[in-house]
Amino acid sequence: MGPKIPVLGCECGEWGCWPLLARITATAGLVTWDAFEQPHRKTRDYVAFGPFRFDRHQYDDALQALSTVIGSAADDTSA
Repeated sequence: MGPKIPVLGCECGEWGCWPLLARITATAGLVTWDAFEQPHRKTRDYVAFGPFRFDRHQYDDALQALSTVIGSAADDTSA
């Protein structure tokens, strides 16, 4: 999807189906989401949306917790 990452997807589960994209920038202490866009609606203006800033340690912990839940769910469906 280019330099931006999907942070919200369609309920169908396909990331390419109506994603909300953002630039994600990480430093040692901070993660920032900004420059939002919806690639299927190029004229939609997201300038006033964000930026959203997260403490890097809390962000990493949340991603690890999500990864654990997703991994557990995948293990449950493959059994």
